[in-house]
Amino acid sequence: MRRFFVSPQDLENPSVVLKDDEFHHLKNVCRLEEGEKVELLDGQGKVSVAVIKKMEKKQAVLEVLETSVIAPMAQPHIQLVLCLPRFQKMDDIIQKSVELGVKEIFPVFSERSFVKKPSEDLSGKILRWNKIGLEACKQSGRAWPMEIHETQELNHVLKKADGDTSLFLYEGESALDIKKAVEKISSPQTITVFIGAEGGFSPQEVASFNSRGLKPITLGDLVLRVETACIAIISVIKYHYNLMR
Repeated sequence: MRRFFVSPQDLENPSVVLKDDEFHHLKNVCRLEEGEKVELLDGQGKVSVAVIKKMEKKQAVLEVLETSVIAPMAQPHIQLVLCLPRFQKMDDIIQKSVELGVKEIFPVFSERSFVKKPSEDLSGKILRWNKIGLEACKQSGRAWPMEIHETQELNHVLKKADGDTSLFLYEGESALDIKKAVEKISSPQTITVFIGAEGGFSPQEVASFNSRGLKPITLGDLVLRVETACIAIISVIKYHYNLMR
């Protein structure tokens, strides 16, 4: 059954009107017709089964049949702290992160990130990335949207990091391989992963991680692209904590 996102207020009513992007997805992408059933999600834990009652030129009217509560995302939740890569790579990372169950992404500025300071253009990108995330949710059947935070400095996020439940990926000399690093984290609610941009982390940033108790972790002796490293580490975490059932 196809899924569409609506506001929490929408699910309080016996009928829901889909407009704009959701209507376009229903009519032109999914090619649904009157009488077909869909699922409506509010992104906060509720899902309703609804039937399409009327297809109009710019909107669809749906009747809510029943509403239930969705089980929360399984723990540990995965947070990606990602030094901003090139925008096309970021698009791909968002799609794959949604499909693999990442809870949230913190895009950050670092010494070697593709973008190093806020801009009006970047604010527009945040809106685009959230839209990409919602489209990936619908494609994959995911019920809980992935949150993409506003961009901030790497050090701001690092200061709040829990050294016991954080993983700092580094392509340089490392003390721990990923298997041993994950095994050291016992029954976490959330795991935070720090991933550098195309140029990796600077020596000064590595020193900052070490001062916070985060030791460098390797994914092997080959240098991975940013998008490859994201997929690899998420998959390792999900496999280790039995989240691929």
